[in-house]
Amino acid sequence: MLTKTGSFKFHIESYVCDFTEKATLTVMTNFLMDAASNHAQQRNFGYEQISKDNAAWVLSRLSVQMEEYPGQNQDLTVETWIEAVSRFSSQRCFSFINGSGKAIGYARTVWAAIDIQTRRPIDIPAWRPDMLQYIEPGKQCPIEKMSKIPSVADVESGMGYTVRYSDIDINKHMNSVKYIEHVINVFDLNVFKEKFIRKFEIVYLAEGMFGDKLKLYRQHLSEDECIIDTKKGEDSVCRSRIIWNKH
Repeated sequence: MLTKTGSFKFHIESYVCDFTEKATLTVMTNFLMDAASNHAQQRNFGYEQISKDNAAWVLSRLSVQMEEYPGQNQDLTVETWIEAVSRFSSQRCFSFINGSGKAIGYARTVWAAIDIQTRRPIDIPAWRPDMLQYIEPGKQCPIEKMSKIPSVADVESGMGYTVRYSDIDINKHMNSVKYIEHVINVFDLNVFKEKFIRKFEIVYLAEGMFGDKLKLYRQHLSEDECIIDTKKGEDSVCRSRIIWNKH
């Protein structure tokens, strides 16, 4: 029988690193997405299996906290497990372990299952009761659950973009990692020379679709904490919180 926790190995190639020779936040997020996909696929509730029910997994919340980022040519192991399943959401956790066996970061995610045609949420325990056997409530994820991210009140600056082909995923809406990529592109390169993103939180509120014109508004809460509100017109599509640490 498969274990409840899945373990997946990655190697940090030069082309996934930035100018600091470290993997980026978006790369780490892609790694955890790969780990989640493989874990689910191996246990019979991945994309290939659930698409037969006209269903898809949709990421609704993500929190990543890194003490350090893996560097070029280093090995990385991503562990993932299901912490809890409620009627309309599944909570999945991750740990990032470097080549020396040290945990250098953790992540928490919340997923919904939706009907592809109606875009309505699916009752997960009723739909896939077999999934419940893989819940691992005893395994701890030592980062806090996400707090509420408020809407930006005092707009400091706004940067816009239009959702294009390269932003769209297999479910025909904006890829979860692309939101993050656009959020961190709000910042000047000099910020990344001085600091790294220690904690990143995002809540997805609406689907970004091809041709949507989105605008990102930034509000600083302190020197090292800010909120980015991505909006379509007056409505938030997603909201993010970033906490920085100095190198």
